[in-house]
Amino acid sequence: MGNEQDWKVERQPAWLVVAIKKTISSLPGGYDEAAEWLGVTKDAVFNRLRAGGDQIFPLGWAIVLQQASGTKHIADAVSRQSNSVNVPLVDLEDIENGDINQRLMEAIEWIGQHSKYLRQATADGVIDEAEREQIEANSYQVMAKWQEHISLLFRIFCAPEKSDARECAAPGVMANNSSCMEK
Repeated sequence: MGNEQDWKVERQPAWLVVAIKKTISSLPGGYDEAAEWLGVTKDAVFNRLRAGGDQIFPLGWAIVLQQASGTKHIADAVSRQSNSVNVPLVDLEDIENGDINQRLMEAIEWIGQHSKYLRQATADGVIDEAEREQIEANSYQVMAKWQEHISLLFRIFCAPEKSDARECAAPGVMANNSSCMEK
């Protein structure tokens, strides 16, 4: 057991608790509203978020609160922990060309902030822990907004991808089919 990695034994990581608490804080009614959404007492919510407690906060509850809050704090935290970026997909019915450009402008604004943070953080020749956290949080937003822009651009302006079920056929089956479409 002594060789187990930290990620294997951590029942409820601190980064997840932070994201859940941030989500709860974004609800207008805070912990009272969270308890209402979940159909439990406020103490039940607090008990599952205590450091070192014997209870954990169910993922299903976290997702309910994320949906109720209209935020993506939990999804973003899981993505960061997984070394990936959460790119929210919006309903294309609600998108106009200006929205695509808006995402691009937001990405550029985040890049400007990134540059500012880098200048400040490297001015003394060392990036401390707080500066690193700030740079990482901002960098995540740069990547998320950029990917959101690219995703919308392609989803709106590119022809939908079509797959050909014949690609999955046994070898040789397509070779004899003279009506096969070229790719």
